[in-house]
Amino acid sequence: MKEYILKLPRNRVRRNYMGGAGIDALHHEKVCKDNDQPEEWVGSMVEATNLGLPVVENEGLCMIPVDGKKVPLRDVVDEEKHFYLGEDIHADGSWQLSFLFKILDSSMRLHVQVHPTTQFANQYLGKPYGKLECYYILGVRKGTDPYIRLGFQHAPTKEEWKRIIETQDKAAMDACFEKVPVAVGDVWYIPGGMPHAIGENITMLEIMEPSDLVVRCEFEREGIVVPPAARFMGEGLDFCLDIFDYHEYSKEYIREHCKITPVVKRSEEGFLEEELIGEKLTECFFVHHFVASKSIDIEHPEKFTLGVICEGACTIVAEEMQEDVQDHKSVQEQKGAQDKMDASEQKGARIRTEKGIHLTRGDSFMIAAACRHYSVIPEGEASFVEVWPGKDMKRKHV
Repeated sequence: MKEYILKLPRNRVRRNYMGGAGIDALHHEKVCKDNDQPEEWVGSMVEATNLGLPVVENEGLCMIPVDGKKVPLRDVVDEEKHFYLGEDIHADGSWQLSFLFKILDSSMRLHVQVHPTTQFANQYLGKPYGKLECYYILGVRKGTDPYIRLGFQHAPTKEEWKRIIETQDKAAMDACFEKVPVAVGDVWYIPGGMPHAIGENITMLEIMEPSDLVVRCEFEREGIVVPPAARFMGEGLDFCLDIFDYHEYSKEYIREHCKITPVVKRSEEGFLEEELIGEKLTECFFVHHFVASKSIDIEHPEKFTLGVICEGACTIVAEEMQEDVQDHKSVQEQKGAQDKMDASEQKGARIRTEKGIHLTRGDSFMIAAACRHYSVIPEGEASFVEVWPGKDMKRKHV
């Protein structure tokens, strides 16, 4: 199976917090409900880790229809890895996508947590990735002053933090943090090791290193209890205490160093492309934001790409280029030449074709590395975010 561009199915995943109504709203659902599936994993090739909860087969994996059956997208990619991944394959033929892409919606503040750095995950857990995260704020529910917790504003010692966690001293835990205000359109960077919690009533895109490693140090919130098996990654508290960054960071420092200013890459009447996350921040992935109010041609980076429509609707048309056609010929020239061929000449000849998919707000899509160019035809104005691998994907992990 080879698809240059593919509309992806929705892929809701259970978590230890409540939310999801904002995702329903993003999809224009008539009834929007919060539940225990507050995340949608976009084109995911990572299985969810929900320790302490009943097992759901293939949870987290994007499953797509192939010949009347649902199969993991990662298996489809693996069968045609050069087509889908381009050069991002190791010498032995192995590969691992270097990011995980989610839509997240919270109806409650999440439990305070931390993720290991990749260095820690490599050295002490034998895992290829930790979990650096980035947020792009899509929406906020009415009546909410949105915020996140990020880093210790009043840092405890390691020994005091252990006591706070063991005794679940909520007052002392809360006193370690101040609310860091966020707004729609913000881009935030959450490095591994930095304790954090997303505030209530926020809808966001979350892009991260491809793992589900998390230490939850707040065991209960609003009646949602984190099962013991899901608190410390199967390790003890003493082991997990070494993951935390115990430096003290003011809110001003956090805003200066963790709030990212987008970089304009292309700007013209009716079109804007800006880089939200680039290689200076992480080698795992790039994140670009596009706004189009006219039909526009876009040069694809020839990387496996996942995207989400944030606002509006559009048709994305991928140019399918067969290998035997000269690159400099236009689609019209090639089609005209094809029409003039007799049957014997047409046998084995290959031409460019175009395939389009229609997408509305909340829809997600995939573009294969083999696609060199694509066009966006908006209905009014449409905005969307795309993610593709950085150079880390070429690195062979432990």
